Amino acid sequence: MTPLKNVFKLVANKRAYPRARIAFGSRVTGKAILGADVEIGRRCYVYRSTLGKNVRIKDDCSVFDSKLDDNVAVYQRTALAEVELGSYSYVAERSQLAGVRTGCFCSIGPEFLGGYGDHPAGFVSTSPVFYSTAGQCGVSFAQHDCFQEKQEIVIGNDVWIGARVFVRDGMKIGNGALIAAGAVVVSDIPDYAIAGGVPAKVIRYRFDERTVRELIQLAWWSWPEEKLRQAQPWFAQNDVRAFLDWAGIT
Repeated sequence: MTPLKNVFKLVANKRAYPRARIAFGSRVTGKAILGADVEIGRRCYVYRSTLGKNVRIKDDCSVFDSKLDDNVAVYQRTALAEVELGSYSYVAERSQLAGVRTGCFCSIGPEFLGGYGDHPAGFVSTSPVFYSTAGQCGVSFAQHDCFQEKQEIVIGNDVWIGARVFVRDGMKIGNGALIAAGAVVVSDIPDYAIAGGVPAKVIRYRFDERTVRELIQLAWWSWPEEKLRQAQPWFAQNDVRAFLDWAGIT
């Protein structure tokens, strides 16, 4: 895009989204909806997406057909397509997400990869030429789709995912789970499990069964901001039973 076109785009962005701060050289189009205090860095492209208040998108990102709730951050060189991110979540740099839905308070580390399709292991050939009409190679021998290539990835609330994690299409990661760096997730991960490895397996659980059950029942991630601020000291300490007692779970 030429410098003059960038100037025109900057002016158009300011007129269309006066409450947002959109850097020079970025595009926001496709009837995107931006909440108050949104900040979009340089060389970004936001298309047909909804961004809640106080969303931060760093440089060199693309956001297509996605919904980002309030207080979400997307770090540089990250691509989102058909993604939903719950409030107070972030995606670290150089990540690629497609068809991913997360709850609130999720922390996704750098170079995460998820939602870019699956291939049949049991077919005679793994080439999509034979089972897909999408034309990945520019041609297809299939008259109809013979394999479901795309399935949504669902990530619960308060999930922490380390660097360079791959998640296969269709997987579900439970609330409060922790995924170790470098893991390859090819099966569902239960609530509050710590999982790692290739393929990822449950190493242990963060809390005992009763505590996990009570945390799920409490669903603190749906609390209003005022209560979350009030509870802050109870979150930042190691006694989960004291937190549950304070919250009225006995």
